[in-house]
Amino acid sequence: MDAPSQLGIRKIHSVEFVVDFFDRSRTFYLEKMGFVETHRSTPSWEEQFKSKAVVFSSHGIRILVTAPLSTHSYTAQYLKLLCPGIRNVTFLVKDLDKTVSYLREHHGTFIHPEVKVESPHSSHRFVTIATSIGFVEFTFLEIEGDAADIPMFEKLECPDTNGASFMAIDHLTINARTLFPIWQFFEHVLDFKKFWNVAFHTPDYSSGKKGTGLSSQVMYDPGSGIKLATNEPLYPHFNESQIQRFVECNHGAGIQHIALSVKDLVGTVRRLRERGVEFLHTPGAYYDLLPQRLAEKNVHAIDENLDDLRREGILVDGENGNYLLQIFLQDASMLYHEENAGPFFYEIIQRKGHPGFGEGNFRALFEAIELQEAAL
Repeated sequence: MDAPSQLGIRKIHSVEFVVDFFDRSRTFYLEKMGFVETHRSTPSWEEQFKSKAVVFSSHGIRILVTAPLSTHSYTAQYLKLLCPGIRNVTFLVKDLDKTVSYLREHHGTFIHPEVKVESPHSSHRFVTIATSIGFVEFTFLEIEGDAADIPMFEKLECPDTNGASFMAIDHLTINARTLFPIWQFFEHVLDFKKFWNVAFHTPDYSSGKKGTGLSSQVMYDPGSGIKLATNEPLYPHFNESQIQRFVECNHGAGIQHIALSVKDLVGTVRRLRERGVEFLHTPGAYYDLLPQRLAEKNVHAIDENLDDLRREGILVDGENGNYLLQIFLQDASMLYHEENAGPFFYEIIQRKGHPGFGEGNFRALFEAIELQEAAL
């Protein structure tokens, strides 16, 4: 069994999402996704950073949404370079001194010296490093005191976040023009281990027609279970690939999506659709082929009704009796009908014993779309 990262990571504490239209994002998380607003930036935070911020929570998931209050803010500078998206991922660590020591020994590029902020209820010490993922930064945070408290933020009276559907962050996926520097960064600087990889082209490539492909490498920390996947386009037709289109739209490499885990995906998707959440369409041909495809992977029975999965557009993949269910929301540019809204999206996933990343769904979706187009 692989050893945990020597950084002493406990979990992902929070993810910062920089946006330009704050109220629109607030509506999305509260009214559509069912998150709870748990923390709000104080005037002192807003004065210091020339931005405003709210934390939306579900169980242990924290999405920090920030937006500029001034053209001189760090959030405004980010939006001058990139589309709205993930700027920072904060990892909670056991011992910041040990984390910093390891990062220094392994060529971590520090953005600022150690910072300490305090409130009557907690003390936060942290450092931030640059990454090989464009402008994405990683912060390493040690907390003393109340773990639910955030200094310089007002803790709001709100319903219990345990009533929300989303249980945890299952994984984050990165899109870049080349993945080698990124997984090398994860391996050398973060001490992450290789978990899974895949490379393929769409079926029409093998037939001689125009097709695109991707290569994906997943790195993970065995201690915390955190998984980070990186996709790159494959030659030929490199520039026509979905991965390259993301990089162009985002104006650089970045985090393409976050996968949120749930206990009941069918029920969750039904509730989200009722709230107006829009998902990527899955062609009917996908479900026509699904029983045979699962049987070929030695998955002969699933708990869910196939008609329910077809109705909700949920994908299935698995191996040797275990499987997973997953579905993808429309990205922000599709959701808001604005290209500048960015290419980020959420995945929702339910694991029934299968630890993989839905490789079969990549292939099956392409095959189903081909069949559907051939029938037109």
